Amino acid sequence: MAVVDDLLQATATALRQVDAESPEQALLIATTEVLLAIIDGRGVITRDRMLAITQIFTAHPNLRRQASLARKRILTQALAERMGVAAENRRVRQAVTMWSAVAAGAYLDRHSMAAHYDPGQDDQLGERMITELAATFAEVMGKAAE
Repeated sequence: MAVVDDLLQATATALRQVDAESPEQALLIATTEVLLAIIDGRGVITRDRMLAITQIFTAHPNLRRQASLARKRILTQALAERMGVAAENRRVRQAVTMWSAVAAGAYLDRHSMAAHYDPGQDDQLGERMITELAATFAEVMGKAAE
């Protein structure tokens, strides 16, 4: 789970820098920045490691639950700091819960990819992942992603 913590800490750091209208949108933008950095070879882990972890987490619901707990722990504090409120703030908890639904939906959507699809050979992986994340965000939030 140390890799998950590294990814979430990178997201928490990016969260301090993003310009967004809502807490959920800030989480989307920060996560997108972390994913693109990884795909571009300048992230906290390698692209190959990210892909391997994604496959492992997709196949193991217990690991997804552990990642969700870590996500809530780390991002709740980071978002509260961003908003200047306590971590127990209802709006913070709501935003992180919604973001957890987005992340879980994106994991599950990846699971439905064709058996012959190899993300390691996908030149459009970054665009595909961001599109998938934005679509899941729009579905969970009930509106178009911005």
